[in-house]
Amino acid sequence: MKNKIWMTVLAAAGVMVLATGCSGKETAVVSDEGTNETAEVQETEVEEEEPAALTEEEEQELYNLYIEINNTMVGRLGDSLGKYFEYIDYQEEFTVLKDFYFCYSISEGLFEDLDRADELVAKKPEKSELDEAYVALSPVVRELGTVLNEVQEYTDEDSWQTDDYAKGKELHARVWASCTQYEQLGADFVDKLGGVASEQREADLEQMKEEGYVVTYSITKMITTAQEIQTAIYDQGIEDDSMMLELDTAALQPLYDQYMEEVETVLGYLNDEEALSNEGYPTMSAYFVTFEDAVENSAEELKEVFRKVAEQEAPSGISIINAFTVDGSIAGFDSKVSAMIDDYNKMISY
Repeated sequence: MKNKIWMTVLAAAGVMVLATGCSGKETAVVSDEGTNETAEVQETEVEEEEPAALTEEEEQELYNLYIEINNTMVGRLGDSLGKYFEYIDYQEEFTVLKDFYFCYSISEGLFEDLDRADELVAKKPEKSELDEAYVALSPVVRELGTVLNEVQEYTDEDSWQTDDYAKGKELHARVWASCTQYEQLGADFVDKLGGVASEQREADLEQMKEEGYVVTYSITKMITTAQEIQTAIYDQGIEDDSMMLELDTAALQPLYDQYMEEVETVLGYLNDEEALSNEGYPTMSAYFVTFEDAVENSAEELKEVFRKVAEQEAPSGISIINAFTVDGSIAGFDSKVSAMIDDYNKMISY
């Protein structure tokens, strides 16, 4: 058993930056019954049948889809919105902040995940709070992904240069309408999913321990602690690196110490060929190498953040945020945690 590790806690911060739902469609089975014996009139009665409960496998599939959609929200969708609002002012009126603008495209995978999740959740006779949160969110995520793809196509072709942003204004109205719904609905979905994921992760950890999956257990624990650090930073009201020097590192010290120990444990296992082989890890995968780099650099990034806060060294303002460079920033730590999760999931799917 190697359970995937998913990014759930991070989404709380992600929704805030992305800004990003409503109504689900229930399907009913219709049956025709009864005919008049004289054939003078044929009457049709429409009866709604209760959807059949999902199988255990379908329930697990739906949960995994929720996680995938969540990951896209805090990943590609968040990056696309973030890029869009670098160039377009975050307000209802369309205002270009620079001489040009663009955003990233959203892959077809998101829409396929939404289609399948919609199909499965519609079959459930009784919906959980998480299901209801998803049903409200799904249409807005779909619209947001659709309009961002239209923005990407529009800006990629530089059409704004010939129509004086006319279509850009129309697209912005749709982006803004979706964002205003997405902000609350996305936060609600992430909150509900986070609660379910925490319970699931505790059960998974126990199972890993019982079945002797020491590598997977150690990696899961390490990433859980990394996410707890991110949440603790966010809970202090530290929204970005401009506020980094206000960070209460003393309050974070226990989690910091725990994380450093867990990183060392994981790095030890990543160099233990026998342990890796026993759990089926593909050491030849390129993602294995990048995962190991992200683990090492996440610890170095966090150390540098603590050092800068201790010495009250202001952020330089010039940062290259990726999984391979260390600049001592909260954004840098976030990027490495994201990279760890992404690379791990890709690695075990190799």
